Amino acid sequence: MKTAFNAGGGRSHSGRWRQVKEQEMSRETIFKTVYQYNKEPVSKLDMEKLLEIAKDYNSVKNYVYCKYSKINGLAKIYPGYTVQNEMTRSGLREKLGLPSVYFYLAIFDALGDIKSRWAHVKARVEKNIRSNPNLTQEERHYLRFVMKQSQCFESILTGAEISLTGDWKRTFDEIRAGMDEHRLNQYLRRQIRRHLTQSHTDAAEGFSVSAKAYRYADHGIYLAMKEKRQRLFIPLTDNNRYTRQIYIRLHPEEGNITIGVPLEVKAKHREGYCNEVGLAVGMRCMFVTSTGNRYGEKFLEYQAALTDYVRERVPRHRRNAANNPGRKKYTAGKARLEAALHTYINGEINRMLDTEKPKMLYFPKLPGTSKAGVNRRYNASASMWQKGYMKSRLTQKCRERSIELTEVFGKGIGSECSGCGAEGEKVEGTFHCKACGLELPERENTARNVLKRGKSEKSEKKI
Repeated sequence: MKTAFNAGGGRSHSGRWRQVKEQEMSRETIFKTVYQYNKEPVSKLDMEKLLEIAKDYNSVKNYVYCKYSKINGLAKIYPGYTVQNEMTRSGLREKLGLPSVYFYLAIFDALGDIKSRWAHVKARVEKNIRSNPNLTQEERHYLRFVMKQSQCFESILTGAEISLTGDWKRTFDEIRAGMDEHRLNQYLRRQIRRHLTQSHTDAAEGFSVSAKAYRYADHGIYLAMKEKRQRLFIPLTDNNRYTRQIYIRLHPEEGNITIGVPLEVKAKHREGYCNEVGLAVGMRCMFVTSTGNRYGEKFLEYQAALTDYVRERVPRHRRNAANNPGRKKYTAGKARLEAALHTYINGEINRMLDTEKPKMLYFPKLPGTSKAGVNRRYNASASMWQKGYMKSRLTQKCRERSIELTEVFGKGIGSECSGCGAEGEKVEGTFHCKACGLELPERENTARNVLKRGKSEKSEKKI
């Protein structure tokens, strides 16, 4: 029988082949969420049963957040079975009367949030380490090492002795030589405490459901309830059936539910997608391509509507917080405006891809949010600019169409002439190059430079 590893501990030819095939398959498939909807309004009594599960599911998550999202819980959250066993012994499931199919999903849902929070905290701390002028290169190297080595990281945060063996110990001894470990460890602890916050959620909007807790039949779905051997039937608008973990989102005011089903599907290779295109990205217009086309010219209108809504209502809520019964109306209004913005973004991305038909799309690295300027309304829009959502949707839609999306270095890309490479000037939206006389809309010039840099970086990688 073939084995994936040889006697020396290295990966054999069959193991390497399997790894290559898995990588190829990961590029050929994508994960996306499909949705199912109830055909008839859910009765008030049935919705109360679903809300009770969501509330208990939320309680389990908050319990896990409270107990394991702090520094002392760091050693237990990977891979998470210690937390699972402790939660089983806690008696919380029996107290809530929550079926195990919901209880354990809530635990690992919360653990996923905690792990994401730790990843975010580490990224913030690493950024501060890079930008701290009082640290030498050797000290930065020490801090980066102890943050990546889990045993070192946990020991420093908890004040325990660092105990490494073998190659790890030899490497750590070399890195720590001559370091003021006490000062550096104290600095790391302060940074972690500054950025680490405890997760908490008050929104009992839904819950995850394992395949064991539901079944499709009779043009609908049967969901396990808190009562033993009881299932709630909900008729659906389609007859699709799935056998995987799903998420139930509740809309009690309308009497509706939304079922989110994550699926792995094959990426589509669209015919005629053969072009290489550069993008210039902005707020006033989402995209200008290297071909001179413009997409998302009403983006700022949608963004400003959301920004103005938040900017006007948040101070009013804060002034009347003592007499305000809640933020339900504000949250609903914000959600409507965000949904309209997201619909517009998705529609314009689809229109751009269907028109340009790229096989290669070059995308500039987006800048951080700037606080410069005197226009408060524009600054508020810039701070709420949903560039992360726009980038994630562009990435997803490119994967669905088998388009290769490449991010290029963006510094100085707008002031360079796309014709000759000389420094030019921008006047009232037009780029002028005195060296070669080129005149173009400044965003189109930027998009052409994105295309040039993308092609150049690609050829350098091949060499």
